[in-house]
Amino acid sequence: MPVIDKPSFLDRYIGMMDHVGDPTMARRQTAFLALVQAVFACAAKLVDDPRLSAGEGLDDAGMGMVYYER
Repeated sequence: MPVIDKPSFLDRYIGMMDHVGDPTMARRQTAFLALVQAVFACAAKLVDDPRLSAGEGLDDAGMGMVYYER
Protein backbone atom coordinates (compact mmCIF):
# COMPACT_ATOMS: atom_id res chain seq x y z
CA MET A 1 0.00 0.00 0.00
CA PRO A 2 1.55 3.31 -1.04
CA VAL A 3 2.08 5.97 1.60
CA ILE A 4 2.23 9.71 0.91
CA ASP A 5 3.62 12.21 3.40
CA LYS A 6 0.74 14.68 3.60
CA PRO A 7 2.70 17.84 4.64
CA SER A 8 5.34 17.46 1.93
CA PHE A 9 2.72 16.49 -0.66
CA LEU A 10 0.65 19.59 0.13
CA ASP A 11 3.75 21.84 0.07
CA ARG A 12 4.72 20.55 -3.37
CA TYR A 13 1.11 20.73 -4.59
CA ILE A 14 0.77 24.38 -3.49
CA GLY A 15 4.09 25.16 -5.20
CA MET A 16 2.87 23.47 -8.35
CA MET A 17 -0.41 25.41 -8.31
CA ASP A 18 1.52 28.68 -7.89
CA HIS A 19 3.30 27.94 -11.20
CA VAL A 20 0.45 26.53 -13.31
CA GLY A 21 1.51 28.32 -16.50
CA ASP A 22 5.20 27.38 -16.24
CA PRO A 23 5.97 24.58 -18.76
CA THR A 24 9.53 24.24 -17.45
CA MET A 25 8.25 23.44 -13.99
CA ALA A 26 5.83 20.88 -15.43
CA ARG A 27 8.68 19.10 -17.24
CA ARG A 28 10.79 19.00 -14.06
CA GLN A 29 7.90 17.69 -11.94
CA THR A 30 6.48 14.95 -14.17
CA ALA A 31 6.72 12.25 -11.49
CA PHE A 32 4.96 14.47 -8.96
CA LEU A 33 2.29 15.43 -11.50
CA ALA A 34 1.64 11.72 -12.07
CA LEU A 35 1.27 11.26 -8.31
CA VAL A 36 -1.20 14.17 -8.12
CA GLN A 37 -3.30 12.67 -10.92
CA ALA A 38 -3.25 9.27 -9.14
CA VAL A 39 -4.48 10.92 -5.92
CA PHE A 40 -7.23 12.69 -7.88
CA ALA A 41 -8.23 9.41 -9.54
CA CYS A 42 -8.55 7.64 -6.18
CA ALA A 43 -10.37 10.54 -4.56
CA ALA A 44 -12.85 10.94 -7.44
CA LYS A 45 -14.63 7.75 -6.33
CA LEU A 46 -15.02 9.08 -2.76
CA VAL A 47 -16.48 12.50 -3.58
CA ASP A 48 -20.25 12.78 -3.85
CA ASP A 49 -20.34 15.28 -6.70
CA PRO A 50 -22.33 14.63 -9.87
CA ARG A 51 -19.64 16.36 -11.95
CA LEU A 52 -17.25 13.50 -11.06
CA SER A 53 -19.60 10.62 -11.84
CA ALA A 54 -20.29 9.02 -15.17
CA GLY A 55 -21.79 11.50 -17.57
CA GLU A 56 -21.60 12.58 -21.16
CA GLY A 57 -18.43 11.21 -22.69
CA LEU A 58 -17.47 9.32 -19.50
CA ASP A 59 -17.70 5.61 -18.83
CA ASP A 60 -18.73 4.00 -15.51
CA ALA A 61 -15.40 4.98 -13.93
CA GLY A 62 -16.27 8.68 -14.32
CA MET A 63 -13.61 11.32 -13.74
CA GLY A 64 -11.41 8.81 -11.91
CA MET A 65 -10.56 7.26 -15.27
CA VAL A 66 -9.88 10.68 -16.79
CA TYR A 67 -7.40 11.45 -13.99
CA TYR A 68 -5.86 7.98 -14.33
CA GLU A 69 -5.35 8.41 -18.06
CA ARG A 70 -3.65 11.78 -17.56
